[in-house]
Parts: sequence; C-alpha cells; structure tokens
Amino acid sequence: MKPVQLFLGGLILFAFISSCNQTGNENTSDQSGTKRKLPSGITYSYECLKDSGDDNNGWEKADEIINKLVTYNIDVSDEEQMRYGDTFLLESLKKNDFKIYEGHKAQYKLDTILQKLVTQRNNPSNIQYKIFVLDDDTTVNAYTIGGKIFITTAMLKQTKNNDQLYAIIGHEIGHNEKGHIKNTLKQVKAGKKYLGDWGEAVVAIKRILTGSFNQKKELEADYYGLDLTWKAGYDICAIKQFWDQMAKAEQKQDWLSFFRTHPYSDVRSRCLTNHITKNFELNCK
Repeated sequence: MKPVQLFLGGLILFAFISSCNQTGNENTSDQSGTKRKLPSGITYSYECLKDSGDDNNGWEKADEIINKLVTYNIDVSDEEQMRYGDTFLLESLKKNDFKIYEGHKAQYKLDTILQKLVTQRNNPSNIQYKIFVLDDDTTVNAYTIGGKIFITTAMLKQTKNNDQLYAIIGHEIGHNEKGHIKNTLKQVKAGKKYLGDWGEAVVAIKRILTGSFNQKKELEADYYGLDLTWKAGYDICAIKQFWDQMAKAEQKQDWLSFFRTHPYSDVRSRCLTNHITKNFELNCK
C-alpha cells in the first residue's frame, strides 16, 4: 500500500493502535479525554531530518528567501484565508472526483474532535474551522485550506481509534495555525499582483516542484497536532506506531526525495519518537 499525497498540506495514512508507558512524567493519565497541560519548555527539533539524509536544508533556505522577497509587502488575513477555503470548496465541488459525503456516520464524532482540538490552541487565530467527509474510498488522505479540513472515507476506514483521528485533525489545524497555508496563499496573491493569471500558474507550479522544501513544515504540523492531542487527553503514541507500519511498505527512491512533500515514514517515526521522549518523557511501544 502506497501513501497518497495531496498538496496544500495533505497528511498521509494513519492507522494502528498504540500505547505509551510512563517514564517519569506525572502528567500521564490513561483516561482518554482527560485534559492535560503541556510539559514546560517544550521544543520542536528538526535535527532528525539532517540525521536521516532526508533534509533539503539548502533548497529550503533558498525557497524561504525567495518567498520573503516576493511577499515582503503582502499579507493574507485570517478572513482572506477563509475566503480562499470557501472558493476552493466551491470550485472543487464542480469536479466529478470531489464529493462531500453528507450525513456520514462519523460526522458528529469528527465535529466533536475538531472542536475539542480547537479549544486547546495557544494564541489561536481567528480562523473558523469546519470538517468535511469526502466520498472517496480509494484515496487515504486528509488536507486543509483556510480552515476547511477534508478527510476521505478511505482514511476513516484506515483509522482504528479516536487517538489517530485526533492526531490527523490536529495536524491539519497545525497547517493553518502555524501559517503554512498563509505563506502559500501569500505567494498566490503575489502572483496575481505582479504577473496576473500566468503568475498564479507559475506559483502553483513552483509549489509542486518545491514540495520537498515543506518537509519541516509537515513535521511542525505533526508536532503541533501531537501536542494538541496530548492536551485533549489522548494517546500521542498512535502516530509513531502508524509510521512504523508505513515504513515497512515504503520504497525509498533517493532521486525522488527532491520532490517529496513529506519526510519518509521511518524518518517521521524517529522524529516523533524523539519529540515524545524528550518533551513528554514517554516511551512508545
């Protein structure tokens, strides 16, 4: 089974049950849904990308410099982001392969999870979130733009528990709250301002060709979603277990790493393991 990636910050597959063992953190509770505080001094590390050889740090820095030069005087408000999300939804609904599953049996649970996670944010944006189930049994994915979160029926079938759903949805919230979507929309806005319609096309192509530059952002969204999951009182080891399983089926091709939006599965597992061990003092089985 191969992971399916979508741009605009798609997540890949999540599955498999996991558990955490306490190794000294007094803030560990086995009661799902019991809110907890984050450990003090929590940090995000990206050294694991360098250690894995899956890091395109030079290209990423170049992309950041270009982004700042092009968008230095351009801003995208939370309200604009939501309008982009509305437009994306309306335009997508015109396509035959994009269909909202109205009344899906998991909708209430997804709405509840989303609201629980949103209340755990520190320094929250003004973005209003809404989650949609896509009627797609072949593409295992979740993605977001402007507060709109989309999760496929294939993803729902792949997940085994609420812990995984918290991590998945938290990841997508992270893309919005950490400014990843905003930065992309700033480039789209810059393209319209300076180059017209062709500029927008150029920017879109650039985002595809430089997908691997976003590996740190994907990992940042992983960390953010994991932290929200912890605060909401759910098992943060679920993600680690998933990536371990994914790595078994993943075939690495070094020449494709330049185009990758996401780090390899075994890399994400190691990064998340390091994050959990260092900041939460937990060992994931």
